[in-house]
Amino acid sequence: MRPFIPSLQSLLAFESAARHLSFTRAAQELSVTQTAISHQIKALEERLEIKLFTRKRNTLALTPAATEYLRSVSEAISMLAIASDNTRKKVVNTVLVIACLPAYAVHCLIPRLPDFQRQHPDITVHLSTSANFDEFDNNTHDVAIRYGSGRWSGMRADLLHGEEFFPVCSPQLLDAIGTEGSEAERLARFVRIRTYFYSLYQDDWPAWLDAAGHSHVRFAGESVFQLQFTSQAAAVEGMGLAIGRTPLVNRELARGTLVAPFGTRVASSSSYFLTSTAAKAKLRRVELFREWALTHLSLPPQPPAQATAG
Repeated sequence: MRPFIPSLQSLLAFESAARHLSFTRAAQELSVTQTAISHQIKALEERLEIKLFTRKRNTLALTPAATEYLRSVSEAISMLAIASDNTRKKVVNTVLVIACLPAYAVHCLIPRLPDFQRQHPDITVHLSTSANFDEFDNNTHDVAIRYGSGRWSGMRADLLHGEEFFPVCSPQLLDAIGTEGSEAERLARFVRIRTYFYSLYQDDWPAWLDAAGHSHVRFAGESVFQLQFTSQAAAVEGMGLAIGRTPLVNRELARGTLVAPFGTRVASSSSYFLTSTAAKAKLRRVELFREWALTHLSLPPQPPAQATAG
């Protein structure tokens, strides 16, 4: 059965109008009339059987359904543009689409990706990040780096890293806090950085405090950030004491931009896995990336090279 795909003209009209929140600016960008944009949007709404835009006091707004749709449409248009540009320039290559959590992408994958590209210059990497675990189930990617138990139906999952969690802070903040007193007394001098997630009711602080025997400690203050990515960045900037997770903090610990001032580490029940559907796992580009990832992403981070006097 032929899949339902709206016309490219209607998708371009929708993407432009949604990005600008203006039919007029979309018409200018696409060199058509405003009436043409309106007709394309109306036709798309009829085909999808949903409302994409609402108007309130002459202000254009996206409906919730349109907001979700825009993300996928924008990615599809971008990939079409890149593929068309490469074809026009007669660039022959293979595209590998990788899905990944933002924090893992920034702290673990991207620093090592240049090595993969040097080894496989014919493979073009498309990296897509999302903090919403449900989006990894759509399987529009070739391979994903996922966090969890490793049990996903119909998927091949190869273990990349286990995980431990423990408090981390900047060395400058630790110097300011000092190391005098008991662990509980030192903990109480910190501002605690909390993390909240889309899919979890609480962060790792309660579990770590219980394991360390400090569940009744009262911190000097508290700040809250969405996702591990931002909490870790706040810790690097000296805003407080955050729960760090391996392997996400390994690079910062090796560089010395974060330190772990307390000895207790707690093993997590979740790990990082390289996953693909059974069919995509057999693709040559996926096999090459899996071979590279299982070798290089599991390596310990290297501290920055020290300059030598000439």
